[in-house]
Amino acid sequence: MAPFIGSLTVPGDKSISHRALIFSAFSTGKSRVLNCSPAHDVESSAECLRKLGLKITRDEIGVFEIENDGIDSLVAPTDILDAGNSGTTIRLMSGLVAGRPFVSKFDGDESLRRRTMKRVFEPLRELGAQVSAREDTFAPFAITGGNLIGKSFELKVASAQVEACVLLAGLQADGETSVTAPHTVRDHTRRMFEYIGIPFNQNSKTLSVKRLAKPVDAYELTVPSDISSAAFFMVAAACSPGSDLTLTTVGMNPGRTLIVDILRSMGASVEIENARVLCGEPVADIHIQYNGRLKGVAVPPDSIASGIDEIPILAIAGALCDGEFHVSGAAELRHKESDRITSLCDNLKAAGVKVEEQPDGFTVQGQKTIRGGSPWLTHLDHRLAMTGLIASQVFDAQLDIDDPSCMSVSYPTFADDLAQLVGSKT
Repeated sequence: MAPFIGSLTVPGDKSISHRALIFSAFSTGKSRVLNCSPAHDVESSAECLRKLGLKITRDEIGVFEIENDGIDSLVAPTDILDAGNSGTTIRLMSGLVAGRPFVSKFDGDESLRRRTMKRVFEPLRELGAQVSAREDTFAPFAITGGNLIGKSFELKVASAQVEACVLLAGLQADGETSVTAPHTVRDHTRRMFEYIGIPFNQNSKTLSVKRLAKPVDAYELTVPSDISSAAFFMVAAACSPGSDLTLTTVGMNPGRTLIVDILRSMGASVEIENARVLCGEPVADIHIQYNGRLKGVAVPPDSIASGIDEIPILAIAGALCDGEFHVSGAAELRHKESDRITSLCDNLKAAGVKVEEQPDGFTVQGQKTIRGGSPWLTHLDHRLAMTGLIASQVFDAQLDIDDPSCMSVSYPTFADDLAQLVGSKT
C-alpha cells in the first residue's frame, strides 16, 4: 500500500454549511457564507430556501450570498421542496416551515424516500403543525405550519438534526420550546445561534428557545473543514506505512471527535496542532503519522453519536488491526442513506474480512492483510463509496466500486484529492 504524504484542506463542513444557509431565514440584510461545502446536499438546502423566497447566489469559489428580510418574509413555495439525498436538508427545513402559515411539500431521491421521518413528524405535530406523509412515515410529505405552541421534548436517540428541527420551529412558537438530548450531540446549532445572535438558554443537555422577537442582523461566517471528510484520510494514513499527513483547519467540535479518540486508542499517532476558534467553532490542524499496526478496540456505545458517520471508515482500520474491533450501539446506521451495517459487512466479507454482523453493530477480526479484489456495492451511499476507495488503497488488490459517482453528494473532489496524496494508484 502506498503512503499518504502531504497536506490537504478538505471541503467545508456539511453540517455547518446547511445551518449557515438555513438559519439565514431568520436574518435581515445580505449574509455571506465562505468555504461552504460543495456537496450536492448543501445545494439542495440552498434551492429549498430559494423556493421560499430567499435570494441566494454562489460564486465560483464557493461563497454564498443570501438576501432576506426576516422569517416573516418567507413565501409559500409553489413547487416541491426537493431535498435530494440530504437528510439534514429535509429535517431542518421541516422545522423551519413548520412555523409558517402555509403548506410546504417535500420530497427527495429514492434513497431519502426510504429514510424514516417519524422522529421529526412527532415533535412538529406536538408543537401544532399538521403533517401528511406517505405511510405516515416517509417522503413525500406535506407540512401545514403556523400557530405553534412551545413544548419540552426529551429525545430518545441523540440527534443533532432532530434537535435543530425542533428549535427552528420553536423560534416561531408561542412560549418556550426545549430539547433535551440523552447524551452529547454535535452542538453546531448552539454555537451558530450564539455567533449570529439568536437568543437561547442552555442547561446541561437541554437547549431552549422562545419566539424570536426580531430578525437577527446579516452575518458573515466561514465554515471549517469537515472532520467527517477528513476521517477517510486519517484512517488511510494511520493504516499505511510511511504516511505523514496534515489536514488543515478541520472542525474540532466536541460532539464530532470520535474519529480522533478511536484512532488514538488504537495506537495511531494523531496530533492536534494550531488549535483556534473560527466563527464560534473550534478548529485545528490534524497531523497523522504511521505508527505501526493498529490495536483492536471496542467503540464505547455512548460515544457513537460523536462520530456515527465515521464508523464505516473506522471499520477499515479495524480490518487491519491487531486483535478485534467491535462496534455496538450503532443501530442508527441502519437508517442512513443505506443500511450501512449490512451493506458494510457484506462488502467487507466479499473482500476477505472476517466480520460478524450484529443488530446494532459488528465485530471485525483484524488481519495483517486483506486480499480485496472484490466488488464493492455503494447502494448509492456516498460514505460507503468513499470507504470503498480508501479500502481499495489499503487492501492487497483494488476493489471494483460499482457507483463512485454518489460521492458527489458530500465530497465531489474526493477521488482527485485521494490521487493527490497517493500518486497514480487511483
